[in-house]
Amino acid sequence: MKALSIIAFVLSMLSSAAFAQEVAGETPTATEDSVEVVITPKKGQDSTIVKVAGMKIIVLNDNKNISEVIIDEEVDGENAGSKDDDDDDSDDKVSHWAGIRLGVNGYVTSAGTPEIPSVVSFLELDYAKSVSWDLNLLEKDFRLYKNNVELVTGLGLHFANYAFKSKVTTLNNTDPLTAYTDSNKVLEKNKLKVTYLTAPLMIGFSTNQDEDKAFRLAVGGQVSWRIGSRLKQRYSNQGETYKPKIKSDYDLNPLLIHATASVGYGPVNIYANYGLNNLFEKNKTIDLTPFDVGVQFMF
Repeated sequence: MKALSIIAFVLSMLSSAAFAQEVAGETPTATEDSVEVVITPKKGQDSTIVKVAGMKIIVLNDNKNISEVIIDEEVDGENAGSKDDDDDDSDDKVSHWAGIRLGVNGYVTSAGTPEIPSVVSFLELDYAKSVSWDLNLLEKDFRLYKNNVELVTGLGLHFANYAFKSKVTTLNNTDPLTAYTDSNKVLEKNKLKVTYLTAPLMIGFSTNQDEDKAFRLAVGGQVSWRIGSRLKQRYSNQGETYKPKIKSDYDLNPLLIHATASVGYGPVNIYANYGLNNLFEKNKTIDLTPFDVGVQFMF
């Protein structure tokens, strides 16, 4: 009864406001159909809801017979864009691509081994210094099944460093690729640095929409377009330190295609990329297939 009294009081106030609008020359928008009364019992509490002209009036009564009145405006279109829809959008936070990667890069011969033939020994790598890193800036996901299976694409940058074991050989900017030896110049640094623009196309699977609790897997392919390459060296001579940087394509393939996979839990992934074509252009040197493996910290 107390709730109904409060409702009657609020309705009378609204009616007065509507009458004032008529006097002022405004047409009230409320109609008889716009009034709806719903009584919803709750555990330990009764709530009476009255909808009037786009306004929602809620009267709450607890066991102590204390009432509370809440007046709220409803969203047009009967709660258009429901909370469930909002939750779906806000919960879709699992990343498969976007993040920062740190790993090791290298290459294998056509026989599938990292052992380099003696005729091109200048290409033998020091894997302790052959470090790669990626900055995967953009990710776009297309939902395939609920929130658990997605088609993943994006855009990123891959920075590969091929550090050579030889301390006395330097790559020649020739076609085909060769190198020369200068035993009087001992190289403290001798590496080929290549920068790629990368884009993946993968199928991503996740078990939870909360990234901190999600186990995820992604498999597919990646295209890498070479946008820069240079030989970086450092050596000392008669107390002076020299750091030459020689820009060239060094017969590198302008476009690489990789098979790619990643698996992880929470904010960390383990990833691997394996080339489907050669690092260098065909017939320019021996066939070498690039790869890189490492760890990824998700955005």
